[in-house]
Amino acid sequence: MIYSTKKITSFLLASLVLIGSLIQTTQAQRPEPLAPDTDEIEVLPVQGSIHMIATGGSNIAVQTGEMGVLIVDAGNLEASENVLSAIRGLSNRPLSQLINTTILPGHIAGNQILHPAGIGPPIVGMPIFGHTNGLTILASSDLGSLLPYEFWPNSTFFGEDRTLNFNSEGIDMMHVPAAITGGDIMVYFRDSDVLVTGPMFDITGYPKFRPELGGSLQGVIDGLNRIINITIPEFNQQGGTLVIPGHGRIASESDVVEYRDMVTIIRDRVQYMLDEGKSLDDVIAARPALEYDGLYSGESWTTEMFLEAVYDELR
Repeated sequence: MIYSTKKITSFLLASLVLIGSLIQTTQAQRPEPLAPDTDEIEVLPVQGSIHMIATGGSNIAVQTGEMGVLIVDAGNLEASENVLSAIRGLSNRPLSQLINTTILPGHIAGNQILHPAGIGPPIVGMPIFGHTNGLTILASSDLGSLLPYEFWPNSTFFGEDRTLNFNSEGIDMMHVPAAITGGDIMVYFRDSDVLVTGPMFDITGYPKFRPELGGSLQGVIDGLNRIINITIPEFNQQGGTLVIPGHGRIASESDVVEYRDMVTIIRDRVQYMLDEGKSLDDVIAARPALEYDGLYSGESWTTEMFLEAVYDELR
């Protein structure tokens, strides 16, 4: 069957109108994330012994049990007092362990409030776990000046992973090389079957990888694939292992798969145009992320910023 040019053009125009309509609908339905400097929080049960506290800086995971409270990430400083009150509402046991998945300010600024409230060895207080690469980045970049030294991670590890048993639950801390930064880790609670990803998986925006801090787009993709290898869904990629992203709602494996596919598709489109000799302006004008903008483009990390970062890495 032969189609006329007029029919093909009409079909393409109708498709673009439909895509635009879907994007506008998605934008209208997408809940606004908490502002980075707000003191607002939201507390949600996850599963097993894990709760999530959402802040404008980052999502926080809280494990409670007889031995005490373990916290993953600390959120932004403005929300810290409310976070501490929420934790007290979940458990009257002492704050005993704190893990930082990254050294980005929105994830560790709350250390200043949570660390003094905890208990631990007399000299260092509550242990703050993290990767040695993150500590090196803090010491060698401007980020270090944003947080007093006594609230930096004080119990770091060099290798690919470190294990911990707390509240009779096995906990895996896994280094994710060259993702958002060079010092990021994921935290997996074995019995609760909950994985905390840190900033690498941000369901509210495109990945904001930081090359100047050792991050890379390929590292993000590798990390997302690792998440997919760890998670075991109950049915049809749903249920089973639950995922706490750096920002946004509690997720399942299917959400990570969609996010990984989105990043990979955009990367491949930019690579194709780069191979064709296209400039950055050409790539931005072609809108290779059009169908995803309604979900992931934000004010502080726009589509154009993301595409420029992708283009620079591939170039």
